[in-house]
Amino acid sequence: MEPQPLEEVVRNVDMRLTRVEQILPTLATKEDLRVAIAEAIAPLATKVELQEAIAPLATKVELQEVRSELREEMRHEGERTRRHFDVVAERLEGHIRLIAEGQVLLQERFEDLRTDLKADIAQLDRRVMRLEAAR
Repeated sequence: MEPQPLEEVVRNVDMRLTRVEQILPTLATKEDLRVAIAEAIAPLATKVELQEAIAPLATKVELQEVRSELREEMRHEGERTRRHFDVVAERLEGHIRLIAEGQVLLQERFEDLRTDLKADIAQLDRRVMRLEAAR
C-alpha cells in the first residue's frame, strides 16, 4: 500500500474506535441484565407456570365446535327472522290491497258524482236558456 492511503485507513479506524468508545458506557453488561431481572417488579414466568396459565384456555377443536354452534344458531335465527318478515310483508300487502280497493271505489264514486253534476248543469243550462228566450 501507499503511505498516504495507509494513513487514511488508520485515521478511519481511529475515528470508528472513538465512536465505539462513546457508545460502550451506555450498553448493559450481563451482570446488569441479571440484576435487572432479579429486581423486576414481577419476575418472568417459568415454562411450567406458562403451561399452567394456558391450560384452562380453549383448544382449537373447542373453538371450532363453538363456531359451529354459533353458525347453527345464526342460521336458525335467520330462518325465524325470514318467517317473521314474510308475515309482516303479507300484512302490508293486505293493507295495500285494501287501500287500492278503496281508491278504486272512490274513483268510481267520483265519476258518478261528475256524471250527475254534468246532468244537473245541463238541465240548469236548458232552464236558463228557456228563461232567456222567454224574455
